[in-house]
Amino acid sequence: MKPQNFDFEKIQKNIKKKNQQKNLLLVTIAAFLTLGLFWSAPKILNQFFYNPTSKNAYLANNQYLFNRQIYNELTLPSYEMSDLTIDKTGIGTYQIKETYSPKYSNKVVGFRGLEIKRNKCHYDNNFYPISPIFNQEVASASQFHPDKIASADSNLSKSNLLENIKPLPKSTYVTVDLAFKEDKSISDYSDWLNITTTGAETLWQAVRPPQKAVDKNEAPMVVGYAPSVSFSGISVAITNEKKLNQDFPLLIGSLVDDKQNNWSEEKRQTTHFKSILNYLIENEIFLAQDTHLLQKPTLKNILQEVEKNGIKIYGATLRLPAFELEKILQNEAIKSAYITEVDVFPLTSQSAQLPGVHYPAEK
Repeated sequence: MKPQNFDFEKIQKNIKKKNQQKNLLLVTIAAFLTLGLFWSAPKILNQFFYNPTSKNAYLANNQYLFNRQIYNELTLPSYEMSDLTIDKTGIGTYQIKETYSPKYSNKVVGFRGLEIKRNKCHYDNNFYPISPIFNQEVASASQFHPDKIASADSNLSKSNLLENIKPLPKSTYVTVDLAFKEDKSISDYSDWLNITTTGAETLWQAVRPPQKAVDKNEAPMVVGYAPSVSFSGISVAITNEKKLNQDFPLLIGSLVDDKQNNWSEEKRQTTHFKSILNYLIENEIFLAQDTHLLQKPTLKNILQEVEKNGIKIYGATLRLPAFELEKILQNEAIKSAYITEVDVFPLTSQSAQLPGVHYPAEK
């Protein structure tokens, strides 16, 4: 048997070539795995953090937009959010800008800028206007400086405010916060308004909170609701309207069913206010992002008070002609008043009148 001739150099080249191919394959696999991890890791990590643009059981997306507007109705008497932008800037990180305008106005009065970073909120600019009248009612008077509060809490100041209103054109509309000397039930407030004035629209009703309803600094909070039970502000795509109205009746007035439509006004308003509280309690993850907001335990305290004693209205925000406000300021039920907005209705002719308003005879 003849000895075989081995070409060791050729064999070594083949082995080296195979090793190179193997290494190249390993590098390629590693590269694909790295790219896959690079693209998928943020998505996986984002699942652990609050996403303001995500959906929930009722909404197709933008749950933050809906939740914020529900919260605003609870705590903002005269303003509404007119624009919102949300930009994703990192893993679990979102930059949010909210624009605010007075109700019935396109005028921008302020912005709120905030960043939600991995379930924690940081403010760049926290615009949140307060009502001196309502805050004075629920907080210690020592927290405020009297010279900074334009109110009609005395005969002299009422007289001054009346004199300032009289020269205004009849086409002037005012938005005013009112506080009563005594709390009123929903029906008592409605009767008082009908007797006292015509042409006034109630934008918001301030509800007397229990002593336990405080913010993180132990300060009492102003809460209330829009009695019209209508949703104002930026529209949101609701995917399950029936379920939303079943779980939170009259949260959105446009979703009312035939049965709810036959309820008394007091039941409708009470149900609406309770649904606001229950919805926010259910969505506590939204509240938890910002410690400045009323949290779940506080909302539960307010809800328990309403269920036990009903809604007690200590003030209201009205929009009405200036001359109608004269009647209100002369009413004995009023403790204090604060004008937040003055608008002149654009008349189309010298003889034009505001719709639905009965004007007093010229003297």
